[in-house]
Amino acid sequence: MRLSTFLRSNAEEILTAWDEFAATVAHDGTMMDKKDLRDHAGEILAAIANDLEQPQTAAEQEEKSRGESKQPQGALETAAETHADTRMVSGFAIDAMITEYRALRANVVHLWTSAGGGQDHQNDMRDLIRFNEAMDQAIAESVARYTDQTKKSTDLFIGILGHDIRNPLGTISMSAQYLVRSGQLAAHAADAIINSVVRINRVIEHVVDFTRAQSEGLMPIKPSPGNLVNQFEKVVEETRVRNPKATVRLESTGDFNGIWDEGRMGQLLSNLLTNAISYGARDKPVTVRLWEQQDKVVFSVHNLGTPIPVQEQQQIFKPLVRGQVPAKAEQREPTGLGLGLFICQEIVRAHGGSIAVSSDATSGTSFTVTLPRTPVAPK
Repeated sequence: MRLSTFLRSNAEEILTAWDEFAATVAHDGTMMDKKDLRDHAGEILAAIANDLEQPQTAAEQEEKSRGESKQPQGALETAAETHADTRMVSGFAIDAMITEYRALRANVVHLWTSAGGGQDHQNDMRDLIRFNEAMDQAIAESVARYTDQTKKSTDLFIGILGHDIRNPLGTISMSAQYLVRSGQLAAHAADAIINSVVRINRVIEHVVDFTRAQSEGLMPIKPSPGNLVNQFEKVVEETRVRNPKATVRLESTGDFNGIWDEGRMGQLLSNLLTNAISYGARDKPVTVRLWEQQDKVVFSVHNLGTPIPVQEQQQIFKPLVRGQVPAKAEQREPTGLGLGLFICQEIVRAHGGSIAVSSDATSGTSFTVTLPRTPVAPK
């Protein structure tokens, strides 16, 4: 029996096995009934059977084997694409969905060979190759659809954070400043409100940047000619205003003209300074130093105080990892999510540079960033 005929004649047995396996797949959604579990499996199976019966040129086979076969412009959604939509809504992770396909492939081959498939070596081998190609195509369509829907959800999430939350925060800050100017609120009371707005905004920026980096694989940057010292002077001054009790120094020697994203560079230094002030000794200065290194520029942010444990140094640039704040440190960022250093790393990586940390009780803690004067593709 040719494989396409077997798929049509034994569809119910194959789909029953699909239902049973799908019910065992771990996912974060609610329990599903038989109809939900089967989903569009019948249509996927029928599409594969149809594909096996269609003539196929060598060029078409080569295209499909490489996953390059595409739906015609304006074509309706395939069953595999719709399956990805429903599985995503049902709480299936993408790897759980792929596991379903793997089980379907294995089950079809097992049932077919048990029924006598494979006796006609030439035709059956050709059918089996075509079946695997069709399965791979269905997986590719489901994964592409799932990935696209995930990206759309990510973009929506970023949009909500970037617009619908930041705007009310801006209103709160402006209102507090207006109340101070009109004499209805003491300046020290407004400072607490404005500082809270700044902290919330920073958390939002971290979450947006983290989400974008995870979604796109690389922090987006817009490099242009500029002078790193000029940008850092602004950031250091802003940091002094926000942290009047902290001593922040800036030292530089050499030429620091280059091509980089000025906004991202400011964000990078701001995150490192915030980290140094939060975890460093409150009565010791934080120092930013810049120097040249052939065709690169290097800068470090240094603080004294309790060193970072060696085991933490190995994990510190990973997302959602926060260091332990020593009791004698004056932590000024209690709402941090553990994303700051990960974002620093991603900004540096997007510019083709590197970042490293050294920390001990004698020398203190230094985060050192090395940047090419012109961004290069990250390794």
